[in-house]
Amino acid sequence: MRQTSDFGPIGPSPFMGFISMQNFFYRLKYYSSSWIFLCVVICTVCGGVSSSCAQNELPVLKANSPNVQILDGDNPSRGDWVLDPSIELDIYQAIRSEKKRTVVFKSDVDSISFDVEPGRNYDFVIMLEGKGACKTRISTMVQGFERFGKSPGAEPVSIPISIKHGKLHLRGKVNGSQTLDFIFDTGAETCAIYPSAKKKGVDLTFDDMVLNQGSGGATLRQLSRENQLEIADARWRHEPFIYIEKQADVADGIIGYTVFEDRIIEIDYDRMLLVVHDAVPSYSERYSTTQLAFSGPLPAVEVVMGNGKETFRGPFILDTAGTACMLVNQAFAANHNMHSTLRKVGTGVARGVGNGAIQNNLLILPSLEIAGHALRDVPIHVEVPSDSNKATPGGVLCMDTLVRFNTILDFPSRIAYFKPNKRFGEPFPIRGSRSTLVILVAALFGMTGLIVFVWYRSRRKRLHKVT
Repeated sequence: MRQTSDFGPIGPSPFMGFISMQNFFYRLKYYSSSWIFLCVVICTVCGGVSSSCAQNELPVLKANSPNVQILDGDNPSRGDWVLDPSIELDIYQAIRSEKKRTVVFKSDVDSISFDVEPGRNYDFVIMLEGKGACKTRISTMVQGFERFGKSPGAEPVSIPISIKHGKLHLRGKVNGSQTLDFIFDTGAETCAIYPSAKKKGVDLTFDDMVLNQGSGGATLRQLSRENQLEIADARWRHEPFIYIEKQADVADGIIGYTVFEDRIIEIDYDRMLLVVHDAVPSYSERYSTTQLAFSGPLPAVEVVMGNGKETFRGPFILDTAGTACMLVNQAFAANHNMHSTLRKVGTGVARGVGNGAIQNNLLILPSLEIAGHALRDVPIHVEVPSDSNKATPGGVLCMDTLVRFNTILDFPSRIAYFKPNKRFGEPFPIRGSRSTLVILVAALFGMTGLIVFVWYRSRRKRLHKVT
């Protein structure tokens, strides 16, 4: 069953008409000397009230299962949408786009669609099993960047990058601050500010809270929704930032990949530039391609691994903020007997901004293939089995691997381009017999407290869930 809504964008509150009518009744009762006249008027007006309320009723989607699928334009949503009637207002932040498009929510028994355009909110209700009302909003308020300075029109924007402590960095400003040093993290879906940024003039106005559910408990973090971000010749006017009270890195903050999700980005490690395109450059023909999939909300590609006797494949997140080569979670490792078939050369611990840690073994993988290009004898961190991790099989590709490829990520078309660069044939570093792997992704490891923000889900006390 398909239900199509003709409701337009949400402007003033739908209850404004009811408030005005209450005021009218008050004035009428005060000034009228005839109760008969009052009754007549009430009977007449009530028809108008009923009509007005009917016009202001929100569209309804029926559901018997709490799992809902979302189609955002031509793209399926990233991650699962799970209904929760206890959330006061559940907000789906639509994929950034300058184009009008249709967003569809599909339950197990019903569907509803909205024709959306940038800079608007669209409200509706999902009735779970006929009794649980889940008020839901589609928001297109957060948008892509505008060009200024030396990059007018549709010219590509070139952003200098650097590698510090094994992570990809770039520079920018927030709300007119001094120049800040950011980690550019393809394994994070939002932006964050560290305390060092405040010392450089970052002034944030906090208007919400996020709930950071860590392995040591829940931590409330402040959220600032309306900020101006500038990177090179690109400017974002309504960019949200989460404030992390702990200085978790030698940087002033994190820029998540979603600031570029409506564009094509090229990461050129030969020239040390991140180039933002509106269209795929013609020289992409010299690259090999593979599907840019999503593991939950994060971009991933399929890789092929070989242990010398057999090959196996799976989706791995692209993480430009993860040190070392690769992290494999225990579910994937168990499926392919990696601990018993690969040579062990050490142990390690994966950490992020929270208190959580992932114990792992450092193993040598004979072959790792990405988009048809094979790397040999790759040291990978493989999670040690534990009962606490129920994540689905997968893992993360980190900077010691990614830096060997010049890469183009076409987010709108979901295609990834890879070309070996001058670092491709360099031997891999093995970081000692016991190493600490710094990784800012937790989605596939059952570890909370690391820097994967799944937010825009306001609860009754205006909290957001962060996993």
